[in-house]
Amino acid sequence: MKEPTKQSIKETNQNFSIVGLYVDRECDTHLRKNVEPGHYFFNEWCELKGEKVSLKEIRKPEESFFASNISIQAIVGKNGSGKSSILELMYRMINNFTFHLVKKQKRRAAEVIYHIEGLYADLYFVKGNTLGTLICRGEFIGFSFGDYKISFGSKKSEFSDFIFYENIKNEELIEIGKMFFYSIVTNYSLQSFIDFDYKTERSIRFQSNEKSGIDSSAIWINSLFHKNDGYLTPLVLNPYRYNGTIDLRKEYQLTNSRLSSILIESKKNKREFIEGYQLHSIDYTYEPLIILSKFNYGKNKNINLEDLIYKFLNLDKRSFTSIILREYGLRSKPSEIEPHIVSHIYLVYKTLSIASKYPSFSNFDRFDNVSKFEDVANEDDERDLIALVKEIKKHKSHITLKIRQTLKYLEWSHQNLQTPPHLNFDFSYDEYVESLALKKPLKGLDDITEHLPPPFFSFNIKLEKTKREDNKPNVPILFQRMSSGERQFIYTMSTFVYHIKNILSIQQSNRVRYRSINLILDEVELCFHPEYQRLFIDNLIRTIQRLKLNTHCSFNIIIATHSPFVLSDIPMCNILHLKNGILQSKEQFKNPFGANINDILYQSFFLENGFIGEYARKKILKVIGQLNKPLQSIIDEKENIKETISFVGEPLIQKQLQSLYNEKFNEQDEKDIVIEELRKEIELLQKGK
Repeated sequence: MKEPTKQSIKETNQNFSIVGLYVDRECDTHLRKNVEPGHYFFNEWCELKGEKVSLKEIRKPEESFFASNISIQAIVGKNGSGKSSILELMYRMINNFTFHLVKKQKRRAAEVIYHIEGLYADLYFVKGNTLGTLICRGEFIGFSFGDYKISFGSKKSEFSDFIFYENIKNEELIEIGKMFFYSIVTNYSLQSFIDFDYKTERSIRFQSNEKSGIDSSAIWINSLFHKNDGYLTPLVLNPYRYNGTIDLRKEYQLTNSRLSSILIESKKNKREFIEGYQLHSIDYTYEPLIILSKFNYGKNKNINLEDLIYKFLNLDKRSFTSIILREYGLRSKPSEIEPHIVSHIYLVYKTLSIASKYPSFSNFDRFDNVSKFEDVANEDDERDLIALVKEIKKHKSHITLKIRQTLKYLEWSHQNLQTPPHLNFDFSYDEYVESLALKKPLKGLDDITEHLPPPFFSFNIKLEKTKREDNKPNVPILFQRMSSGERQFIYTMSTFVYHIKNILSIQQSNRVRYRSINLILDEVELCFHPEYQRLFIDNLIRTIQRLKLNTHCSFNIIIATHSPFVLSDIPMCNILHLKNGILQSKEQFKNPFGANINDILYQSFFLENGFIGEYARKKILKVIGQLNKPLQSIIDEKENIKETISFVGEPLIQKQLQSLYNEKFNEQDEKDIVIEELRKEIELLQKGK
């Protein structure tokens, strides 16, 4: 095999762009939907010479047009034009590529990756001066980066110069990570990524390198929402969906938790995550009812906190609870401080909950009922409960994060029994982390998140302005009181920044370290006021620069949008226009960069019927039709027609309609009547001289 040159490896940390997609005629129509076979280019960095895609010597726009190491493209078109279908083809390709990369890797906490049948497409990307291609031809997967060419799955004679791999070794995987890229996708549309929509797609899995057949229960997209493999799989979809559904309460909690870590880390490094604001404080409040609700069913229905605590403090030494707590190294009889007792209760709940919910703990799924906490264990139960806790303690993923946070809290509380009482109930983050008396300062988002208080403490984030021009007191602002548009932008950016920071934090030589990031924002304008849409790209670039993210990695950003305000910040050469699944020639469009919003609306979103609402358009057309009929047939509609004309807000249209009305009913415009009366008065005055 030809190894990639040192220069090509070095260039993978420089200018990066997704340049195009090729859809083959053999691609299953269930996968490509209305997207027609052919080449789709996101910018003008490459060109098609015959059937071959090659790099252009001169690229437009120049690589630093937006900012150093940032490239931005857009996909536009009406609903149903194929925007999301193009992006989903990309996700499927990365999914199938990932399947072969990780099928022999240890991904203890991760979801199963499935191979999607019937996918025939190519994905082109550029790093530095090197063209990379991901090739999908059914079960054949090829990857090339300059002279580096490898393949997986099955062999094809047309790709005989590709070195075939049965399994990929970790050393080779690390090299591929340098050449490939990591994709972070956000799509907050409630109609997107519904798992039932993908149920008809044939998904297969392999066992011992042998195809084991189609798994009718498999839905491939469900595997791409969680990052449980140390950012090995180069794609994550956001927000998390369970069976196609977004749990808004969980998403709110997760995003606020991520935001807390980001704001803490930003303040520590003296950087602004939210422009013009910095973290003032995070205040925690003891909320035991969060835990009580977990036990409030079955034989414990309507139990109150006092009764639950009493039960826990008086359990048999052979109970599920006692065995679990002993295996965590805790006394079954905690101190009498209520939050300490509740933390023990939470550990038991979370342990049994993990056993019942997550595929990676399916060996313990018989512990599927939290109400079993008071049951007396037999020998088999005890053996399996001990094994379960040991497995959880080894498991360093989001699944067990809350358990690790609770154990750190308990370690702190046991060491600080003389702590002022308020620190057990209400405290700030600064007070909490100071009381932990850490031997080493916290480094990175993961480390900060690990040392946040456990989930039975609710919290409020308070921000303060970094500068005030009005000389008013700098009163802290509760995050939840910011506008929905502000919060949506912050949530979107916190999702990106959280994953990017975690990816950049990977320093070990034996792990994959992606340094090219592909951000995909599908229907980005959801929840954004037009002014926020207008500012979005500028704010996005400034956030990346302010946090110095583009000094450590390169960004390609793809925006699928309906917003002319977003599109007016992107030059024509970086826009892919779609209509009914067909690529539209750029020659027919005016460059939208800095152009009039109405012009962009008309040409880029194919508004053949103009810019007004359809109901208003039909009402106006009805008036025009009525005014073209014989007078006697519309005489009874005269007042209704007049009223409709008076409602029209566009002056030119209203004037033309008023002229037609006056002509039909032989009436003068009110302005003309006034002018005529004034003219007569002037004539009378002149005669009186």
